[in-house]
Amino acid sequence: MMDLFDDRYVQYTDQPDLSWKDAVRTAGTPLLKDELIAPEYIDNIIQTCLDAGSYMNIGPDIVLAHARPLPSTKKASMALLFSKHPVSLLDDEAHKARLWIFMATPDSDSHIELIQKLAALLMDSEFLEKVCAVNSREELLQVLHS
Repeated sequence: MMDLFDDRYVQYTDQPDLSWKDAVRTAGTPLLKDELIAPEYIDNIIQTCLDAGSYMNIGPDIVLAHARPLPSTKKASMALLFSKHPVSLLDDEAHKARLWIFMATPDSDSHIELIQKLAALLMDSEFLEKVCAVNSREELLQVLHS
């Protein structure tokens, strides 16, 4: 599981009033700090949500935040933010999520393997149950490493 998420890109928050835009920004910040993405990639994800609606809410409690490839993206990468309190995508109560997965890709092909691995992981109901029960970043990392 950890070949998907480098420990440096895994975050946990118990902030009760996190906005969906802040969830996207927070999830992407580690990739930005490591210069794997440029700031406009985060802006593009937010704009894509505003333009295209809630399709990034890919399952109960899960958002896959992504945008079209940008040349400034250095490599296909993923980051994860777990929010103890559900965050409503687009401020829509019907699209609450605690697991915010941020995916960046420089082209239309390099992320395919990541998506395949992620899909297998997210289909594991036991994994999702364990993730949703964590109360700290350390517990989240333990689940990801198990």
